[in-house]
Amino acid sequence: MENIKKEKNNHVCLIISFVLMIVVEIYSFLVSNIFNVFIFTSILFYFLEQKNKKKQMNYLIQCCDAIIEQKDFSIIDGESKESLLSNKLFLLNKRYHQSLKAIKKEQLKLKDYIEDISHQLKTPITSIRIQTELLLEENQNKKLYAIEHQIQRIQLLVNDLQTIALLDSHNIQYCFKEYDLQMLIDEIEEDLDYLNPQIHLNKNIKVLCDEKWFIEALENIIKNCLEKNSTSLSIFAYKNETTLKMMIQDQGNGFKKKDLPFLFQRFYRGENSKGTGLGLYIAKEIIEAHHGFIKAYNQQGACFEIVLPQMKMKKKI
Repeated sequence: MENIKKEKNNHVCLIISFVLMIVVEIYSFLVSNIFNVFIFTSILFYFLEQKNKKKQMNYLIQCCDAIIEQKDFSIIDGESKESLLSNKLFLLNKRYHQSLKAIKKEQLKLKDYIEDISHQLKTPITSIRIQTELLLEENQNKKLYAIEHQIQRIQLLVNDLQTIALLDSHNIQYCFKEYDLQMLIDEIEEDLDYLNPQIHLNKNIKVLCDEKWFIEALENIIKNCLEKNSTSLSIFAYKNETTLKMMIQDQGNGFKKKDLPFLFQRFYRGENSKGTGLGLYIAKEIIEAHHGFIKAYNQQGACFEIVLPQMKMKKKI
């Protein structure tokens, strides 16, 4: 009996020794490889953190796009810097929308105000013009011709003010399509027939634009050249995959140096100007609404340079 007990104790000791040996081996393995395990874990956490940051950064970029496109977006929960930035962008977007609504409301008020003034002016102008024409039929008086000329100027000013009201209130819905440039120029020549325009185009190309408003812009520029110099015009058009460049050039004396910085300002009229001082301003606003730009300089006469993108752009803010 005593021998059996002794043998059992020996078995227990053997098992304990075996377990201890395994524990010691595992501990030795971990201790010897702890540095490698640490590096592996660090790298794993680094990549996971970078992936999470990339995801959050992409989301913040989407938030910025939403602000630009005037759309709503949700915020990132948490206490990280990305979450803080997300909250601030959300607040910025809210205030931006409030400001935009207030500006839009004021623009509409201004538009209505100008339209009301224009409407009130149109009725007496029309009446005066009809009476003047009747008098002219009876008596060819120079003073009556002068009155009629001034009435025409007032009528032109009223029309320009109505156009500015539409442009400044951003209520125009532009419809961009491709048109033949020569076709647009033919329409302008017909509208300006009284000035006997002679417009030479170097080549016919397609233009991505809103037909009505782009014609309005070109017509104002061409009329400015014709009224100032009464000469023929040359239009040089160049196009690549992304942009269209147009140069409208006359053969006159060009611009006076002092006028160049102010040509596109409202109501600015240079020497011997016959217009209202709004035509070039309207042209600039329309071209910028087409996501393009215009500039003027002297180059063997007056030269207007227009650059337009030839791809559909997002709405201008």
